Amino acid sequence: MNIARIKKIFPIAGWISFYKPGLLKWDLVAGITLAMFVLPTSMAYASLAGVPAQYGIYCCITGGLFFAFFTNAPQVAVGPTSAISLMVGTTVALLSGGDPGRWVEIASLTAFAVFILCMAAYFLKLSVLINFISENILLGFKTGAALAIAATQLPKLFGVESSGNNFF
Repeated sequence: MNIARIKKIFPIAGWISFYKPGLLKWDLVAGITLAMFVLPTSMAYASLAGVPAQYGIYCCITGGLFFAFFTNAPQVAVGPTSAISLMVGTTVALLSGGDPGRWVEIASLTAFAVFILCMAAYFLKLSVLINFISENILLGFKTGAALAIAATQLPKLFGVESSGNNFF
């Protein structure tokens, strides 16, 4: 396989040779700072999805490393999202029937399926499809996710009991 083909598949191979070693100290500081925020967040999102907290750490680190190899940008901040955690958690809850072992297996299979879909989308250059989603749709999705998360977290914050869909 020639160098141009490798650079096309793994963009990091194209820009890493231009990296200035003097920036390593500052990149490490930035990486540690980001890790101090992202790792606890990923643990919280894992519990939101209903899986053990350490799975959030594993997925965050693995996903970040894979993303670094396949992105064109040398400056990237990657992390989990609460909306995906919420969707996985509610879907897996129905499919697992309350069995914790089955819950982890289904969530792991879901993560692997998403990995396969992302790799297929990467190699088929499907990232251009995001341009067809309007900003209003994205804003509505983010707002809905924020309200759903608030509905589950506010009762815990204020120490009141809530159940099901009876938020108000």
